[in-house]
Amino acid sequence: MVLDRDIRVTVLGNTGVGKTTLIDRIKGTDVVKIKSKKTLEINIEEKRIKLNSQANEPWYSLEAHRSYRIIAIDNPGDYKLRRKWREAMRTYRTAGMLFLLDPEQSIEIQRVAMEDSYNYFLDSLDLDPEKADKKGKSTKYVFHFVVNKCDYFLPDGVEKKSFKISAKIKEKAVDFLSHFAPTMDEFKNTFPRSKFGISYISAMYSSYNAVDKLFEILKVYIYQS
Repeated sequence: MVLDRDIRVTVLGNTGVGKTTLIDRIKGTDVVKIKSKKTLEINIEEKRIKLNSQANEPWYSLEAHRSYRIIAIDNPGDYKLRRKWREAMRTYRTAGMLFLLDPEQSIEIQRVAMEDSYNYFLDSLDLDPEKADKKGKSTKYVFHFVVNKCDYFLPDGVEKKSFKISAKIKEKAVDFLSHFAPTMDEFKNTFPRSKFGISYISAMYSSYNAVDKLFEILKVYIYQS
């Protein structure tokens, strides 16, 4: 009987959107100790965790005793290094991708990054476009789009510690995400059997529970029947 399960995802997005910060948070790094750093190589980060939802399971259930291993493939975001994305996807065969967006950055530059992730993901399935399209339509993957750094929408002077998503902040984040709708629709059309999700967080300032919930969503997508 296998109790342990993997949540294996490729983490993508333009440089500086917070990919490594998100991984640092799930690893339990104190936000005060997190330093801005540019990722230049493919990094494999692992952490075995108990998801918060497991505490609500009865003691006799398998889920209450499972251990989830987060395997995050952290990739460089710089456009000159994006060919590494295809390499990472082909090599590590994750369940799908976690794509981060940053409201502080150019929408057009990030749209190009999202389009690159779409193309490289298809390339990772097969370099023959017809075969890649066929695999995309017949296989279930996970594509989760995350608007990170939602603390950007806070009024000036407001304390960011213990940041929470209010209705007003979510409204602004949803409006920001709408600029990427055409590319997200391309994903949905090409991968009709796949699972799609959206989250709004601040990898730096959201509570650990909010970060944990992101991986809880991925768990459901990957393991639900």
